[in-house]
Amino acid sequence: MRNRILAGVGVAALATVGLAAPANAVSDTTADVWVVHAVPGATVDVYLNGDLLLEGFEPETVEALVDVDPGNYVVDIVLTGEPAPAEGEGLFGTGAAGVDVEAGVSYTLVAHPGLEEGELLLSPFVNNISELAAGDTRVTARHTANAPEVDILADGGAIFEGVSNTQGADIDVPAGTYTVGIAPAGSTDALFEADLDLAAGTAYFVHAFGDTDDLGVVVFTIDGLGAAPEGVPAGGAGLVAEGGNGALLGGAAALLIALLAAAGIIARRATVSSK
Repeated sequence: MRNRILAGVGVAALATVGLAAPANAVSDTTADVWVVHAVPGATVDVYLNGDLLLEGFEPETVEALVDVDPGNYVVDIVLTGEPAPAEGEGLFGTGAAGVDVEAGVSYTLVAHPGLEEGELLLSPFVNNISELAAGDTRVTARHTANAPEVDILADGGAIFEGVSNTQGADIDVPAGTYTVGIAPAGSTDALFEADLDLAAGTAYFVHAFGDTDDLGVVVFTIDGLGAAPEGVPAGGAGLVAEGGNGALLGGAAALLIALLAAAGIIARRATVSSK
């Protein structure tokens, strides 16, 4: 399984260049954690259980942490140049409870703004990297922008309604070109509409970035998920969504990929161990 990381702002064609580790499926004894920086204008340092993990982490970028030991992790984030925080007291401090990581699971942690003035969130999601039916593609979209609810459109009609900040879901569809759009909730007047080419055997993880005046996305992909032609029974266009901390939250933003952009590639690899 190969992994590609794409990061971008604005509205542009989706690019699929550049490779990032790991090169195989998540192991049965460790986890993979993708860290997405979706806070505009803030270069930060990230601490894990009190130790510096990422320094100078810039907006619209992604870090792939592979072979992470299971356990409980406290994640703290401070502006680059600020003193190291006391554990659990950083800008995005998760407190004593921390984030629970289980073996055999792929996660994404997204640092992003909430809807309240100055609100900053660290939202955990579980990545659906299950095998795709032959010829299918998967889109996982997460609303992590400082923006109100939106509707996702296809052929001018709403297919998902009232998608709000911290919500996300995924959908499996046949690979191909799709005309999709995004509109304010309750409206069919698309703010943007585009034809998008989605490759078979690939999962696209799309994170809304910015605010209503300057929306963009941060994207990474995981490919090599396709079944052989004689593989698993074909799935339809059903949604996969789980509730609770560390899971895909309720609601459906599966085609926020309408905002896809690709400007810059981050392909750094880090490994962490539990304390």
